[in-house]
Amino acid sequence: MLAEPNRTPYDLNFRVLGFPVRVHPLFWLGAAVLGSNFFDRGGLLLYGLIWIAVVFVSILVHELGHALAFRRYGAGAHIVLYIIGGLAVPWSSVAGWKRRVIVSLAGPFAGFALYGLLYGSNKLNPWITPDTPMPVVMLFIWLLNVNLWWGVFNLLPVWPLDGGQVSDEVCRRYWPRNGQRISLMISVGVGSLVCLYSLACVINDRQAAEWLSFLPWWFPHGGWWTAILFGLLAIQSYLFLQQLQRTDRYWHDSDRVPWER
Repeated sequence: MLAEPNRTPYDLNFRVLGFPVRVHPLFWLGAAVLGSNFFDRGGLLLYGLIWIAVVFVSILVHELGHALAFRRYGAGAHIVLYIIGGLAVPWSSVAGWKRRVIVSLAGPFAGFALYGLLYGSNKLNPWITPDTPMPVVMLFIWLLNVNLWWGVFNLLPVWPLDGGQVSDEVCRRYWPRNGQRISLMISVGVGSLVCLYSLACVINDRQAAEWLSFLPWWFPHGGWWTAILFGLLAIQSYLFLQQLQRTDRYWHDSDRVPWER
């Protein structure tokens, strides 16, 4: 999931803050599918196009956070937007686990900064009022929600999300021999829990039940998309964990040459 997609004749290319940005055509399709329920709100395709714009801006800001952190530590980068996500691809490695953790955290926190800017500016000098056109209101609400909650979910210790990469760095630092395995176990567990919670939210909504009424109002609500995404990420982490274990068994002491024992 971290591989950069091949270039196509239909890529959109431009620069932001000196960083080359490439938007793969499947990015637009992924954003449209993710917000497919917004296309039936009337006003032609207006709300669907607003949603796509929100996803574009939010993911671009997220990846710019990573790219700026790479630049801060002497590594150039370019940005690729693909499917419903993006990549900040460094041109050289970043030395030091603490620096790599900061690079990983820079993406979500760039989104939080945009959230704070929008929320704070509206509080200081309200520009969303009862007279504001509904498309502008929805633009504001969606930008807030995406940059807050997508950032929160991205910080969960699930590989290859930013939180998963932070978890991997920390586990490798404190458990050099088994750190990667431990981080993958955490990834499987957290990904599975989020998947199950999201499915419970879907069933709760369909049956108008009160299973989750004990949760505070601000607690994020799961749905089909989060269930599918985190279910796939949990499976991916589990398969990677099995691959690591097979590799360890293959390189058991009895199979190593004498000078490696």
